[in-house]
Amino acid sequence: MLASSQETHVGVEAWRGLAAWMVVYVHYWGFSGHDWPPMRFAHTGVDLFFVLSGFVFAPYLWGKPLSPTAFALRRFFRIYPAYLLALAVYVGLKLQAGHPPLYLWEHLSFFQVQSREMAFYYNPPFWSLPAEVEFYVVLPWLAWSLRQARWAWAGWLLAALGLRVVLGYFGDPSSQDASYIMNFHLPGVGVEFLLGALAWRVAQIQLHLCWRTLLVLVGFAGWCALAVWFGQVGDAGVNNSVLKGQMGALAALCFAPMVAGMLGSPTARPPRDTTIGPPESRAWHVAALWAGRLSYGVYLFHMAALQMVQPWRETLAEHWPLGLQSLAVLLTVLMALLSYWLWEEPWRQFGRRQAASMEAAN
Repeated sequence: MLASSQETHVGVEAWRGLAAWMVVYVHYWGFSGHDWPPMRFAHTGVDLFFVLSGFVFAPYLWGKPLSPTAFALRRFFRIYPAYLLALAVYVGLKLQAGHPPLYLWEHLSFFQVQSREMAFYYNPPFWSLPAEVEFYVVLPWLAWSLRQARWAWAGWLLAALGLRVVLGYFGDPSSQDASYIMNFHLPGVGVEFLLGALAWRVAQIQLHLCWRTLLVLVGFAGWCALAVWFGQVGDAGVNNSVLKGQMGALAALCFAPMVAGMLGSPTARPPRDTTIGPPESRAWHVAALWAGRLSYGVYLFHMAALQMVQPWRETLAEHWPLGLQSLAVLLTVLMALLSYWLWEEPWRQFGRRQAASMEAAN
């Protein structure tokens, strides 16, 4: 679901793929009674996407030229066509099941996060896209403010942290009040994007391998500790604790050092000729690139794939030993591939050409 001038960076693509499949795991196997409870915390793959978005767009915050109109064109044609296709699929599934196409205008305009029912009506992962778009909207303004005063960076980060704490404290999941809803919009998730941007800044420092490894280990240990606790108490336990509304931000706080430590300089690109290097290096390179390229499609379509195979549950139980979810995984990959080749990439290239023409004209 992310793109930038660094999208061929193999490490970024690998992280994108990981984020998408973390979400798939939770929706397919999490809370099934047969899963490992700490892995239910893999739903924070969404927060990893937010961190990565902040990471790949961070150069604009530190001086990279930004044309707001051209940037908006690239973002629109990267995000919206694939989302529109996925929304059409889910609307078709609703109609097939005999349900009315409610909240359609809200979903078409990215205003669907007004309640849990509205946000989840077609596809639960759709809730994260408005926050992503909101970050795109404010990014030019954030970049401008930081050009005026470099110290403003610390102020924005502290303000975002404070706002997240306040929204989490006053938010009521049962009534879904304004504080609870805003925690899923940019005021609430803004800290996660800023942590990703900070991770990019740290990654520019020429740290010794030992320090980078320490960043990764600290982040991973923190995420594991949160996962174990979440596996024990669940959402109910979190909502009854002082960490109510903060688990996504805390997960992002763990992802940020891992991303910073593992990716290094985000301007480094892998060789364009993938025949260079040992076979295992080429295989990793290709696998990571495609994991990232398909991550948006996997994120958008995996719930549709699961719904599509549900009618064959009993037949599959007798003749498909790998289980219903494994067939849904295969269908998800197929749908993501077709979407990428036939729809996402053509529209993305079109948007890039339009943006380049606009920048050249200026």
